[in-house]
Amino acid sequence: MELIELSDLIAYIVALSIAAERLTEIVKGIIPFFNQRSENENTENWRRVSLHCLAVASGMLTAHLAMPAVADLVPAHWQSFPGIVALGLLSSGGSSLWNSVLDYASSVKSISKLNAELKKLRQKG
Repeated sequence: MELIELSDLIAYIVALSIAAERLTEIVKGIIPFFNQRSENENTENWRRVSLHCLAVASGMLTAHLAMPAVADLVPAHWQSFPGIVALGLLSSGGSSLWNSVLDYASSVKSISKLNAELKKLRQKG
């Protein structure tokens, strides 16, 4: 079974995002540099860049570790290294971003379904 609908793909990326966020938070708790803001602007900029890189790495690791569990859902080209990198980058956007996108996609799907039902009703009437 492959991911066919856009909402299925987004739901998968939301799940990856949530798992990657947890991993990022765990690492932030272990390494003080990630968790402590700096008064030095240059150090703070490096900390932020490092956090973004950590989020991408967490997303890639999560996507790689999840692949055996979802191999029958994910197209084969996503299971390669470039696919894992892409999923890692997408999931590093954060679950709040992807939850909003999923809500939007679900709304579009609902509107399309309602339009189809309205069209059927008009044809009958």
